[in-house]
Amino acid sequence: MSFIRKIKIGKRVYLAEVKSVRENGKVKQKFIHYLGTQIDGKPAKRVLTKDIKIKNIKRSLDVLSIDTIAKELGISSINSKHFLALVYSQLLEKRSISKLEEWIRFTEIPDVLGIKEISTKGLYESLTDIEDEEFEKIDSSMRGIFKKYDDSTDVAVIDVTDTYFEGDSQEIQKRKGKDGKVKKLLQVGLAVSFKNGFPLFHKRYQGNLSNIQIYKDMTLELKNRGMNSVIIDRGMMSLENLQMTQSLQLKIIAGLKKTKTFASEFLSKIRREEIYSLKNMVRLKNTTVFINTFEYSNGKLIAVYNPSLEVIKKQLNFNKGIEDVDQFIGYSLVYHNTNDSSSDIVKKYYDKEIIERAFKQMKGILNLRPIRVWLKNHVEGHIRICYLAYAILSLMNYKLRKLKISSIDALNSLKHGYKVNLRSDKDNFEWSLYVPLEPKQKKMLQALGVVYKN
Repeated sequence: MSFIRKIKIGKRVYLAEVKSVRENGKVKQKFIHYLGTQIDGKPAKRVLTKDIKIKNIKRSLDVLSIDTIAKELGISSINSKHFLALVYSQLLEKRSISKLEEWIRFTEIPDVLGIKEISTKGLYESLTDIEDEEFEKIDSSMRGIFKKYDDSTDVAVIDVTDTYFEGDSQEIQKRKGKDGKVKKLLQVGLAVSFKNGFPLFHKRYQGNLSNIQIYKDMTLELKNRGMNSVIIDRGMMSLENLQMTQSLQLKIIAGLKKTKTFASEFLSKIRREEIYSLKNMVRLKNTTVFINTFEYSNGKLIAVYNPSLEVIKKQLNFNKGIEDVDQFIGYSLVYHNTNDSSSDIVKKYYDKEIIERAFKQMKGILNLRPIRVWLKNHVEGHIRICYLAYAILSLMNYKLRKLKISSIDALNSLKHGYKVNLRSDKDNFEWSLYVPLEPKQKKMLQALGVVYKN
């Protein structure tokens, strides 16, 4: 009967298969063949190079990164694995669902999710797999995880983005979007935390609703979730919305449209030589502005003058042969009812880099693939996929912040982290290894908590 023997030569330990034989009345060990070496206390099989064949090569490390974050957020507990495959692929590939099947097979998505056979039919049908109750459970789980990293209820930011619908649903009417295209349009309202851009909630709205109407609904939701204040752009603000926000006892920082009333009552009282002075200067990340503050509607109205913006807008008008008709070009308005100073409010409103990146990424995810499905619950499924995909990105952004790299850039780098599966038919032995990584890629994986073995 044969057994494994360790043979130490210098600092290396070799493994050999031997068997006991009796020769001349003595028991000896007879060498059969070498098995390989022992590395870190584990056997490393010896395989001749000529016997090695590549079984397959799969896109792996970007998938493992997404899966690691999805597990932490509880997203991977969703029962439908095809639905999860759509969440993962939403972050990695721009193909329509009808063309995803083949691409997914060349990734580690089926392996990490335990899908034996991926199919286009299964992907389409999974759009209706997640019920309201299951989604609310996942959403609640995510909020709990995000609170561990950021438990602030001070400020939420809300915005609305368009996404096009390519199906035949009669409920969805054509409308001109923000990009000028006239198509069937859906709007998705998103609320995120100010500090880290973590998602708080999302809602779907018909394309014919104005941002002012959407704000009313989203503000009530924010209040119900215990948020204390909100930041919004000027497209959502109206006098009615301001009064409603105050009645809910919410603090607000909001851009206001530069109407004729505001121009005559406030901007006309500003003297250029007074506002354009050192005491009124506020340094932002990308520019310098000058401010003047007025009392307005139980709060403060801040007039923000940006000389650089004035020059740019005037030059654009001159290039078009237009004489300046707006004497307040370069001015904008911000309202707030907080206890913060005017300079701090202006910085919060204009220097919300994380938030702008958050909405940019959400819009990018939504527009990655137009909604080419026909049923209402398919539409809801698609938007939920986008929301969960954004949640993964936001936590990745948080974990990568010290490396000063975004989640999108990290995934683009890690997509080259292929896993090579090898086989030796002679020894009936299979193993895998990853292509060599750059030091920066290794740091990304470490920051994200990705465990992989070469």
